Amino acid sequence: MAYKVFISYSTKDLYMADLARNSLSIAGVEVFLAEYSVQPSARLNLEIELALRGCDLFVLLWSRNSKASDYVPQEIGMARACGKTILPMVMESGLAVPGFVSDLKYIPAYQNPAQSLAWVQAFVAQNAAQQQQQTSTLVILALLGLIVWAANRN
Repeated sequence: MAYKVFISYSTKDLYMADLARNSLSIAGVEVFLAEYSVQPSARLNLEIELALRGCDLFVLLWSRNSKASDYVPQEIGMARACGKTILPMVMESGLAVPGFVSDLKYIPAYQNPAQSLAWVQAFVAQNAAQQQQQTSTLVILALLGLIVWAANRN
């Protein structure tokens, strides 16, 4: 099962969102970026909601454009309501993180965007590897349980 990352962004910041997507598109990671992940004619709101509910990590690219977006504040609220891990990346100096995520440590990506993306990539790779290991352990335990069950049936 792939580790799933949802990137929340303003379409006016698509360049940075695309850099984040490319940086996080590593083995075992599935990145949702609405611009590329939703097919033309698909129900955008539904696709965003499904991807957000199914993600392991919600990456917020916070900028003045995101703050003015119709979607981004709603996505933040939904991510909070779903109990998702939220990783805010502040894209502009002097911009406060919004209310419901103001208590989270954020990445000041405006200081060094390349270094910030490298840190997020390492964070995601580590979490994806941990998830893979947990999944493998569960599969092994399930198989052992089936073997014991089958042995006890005879």
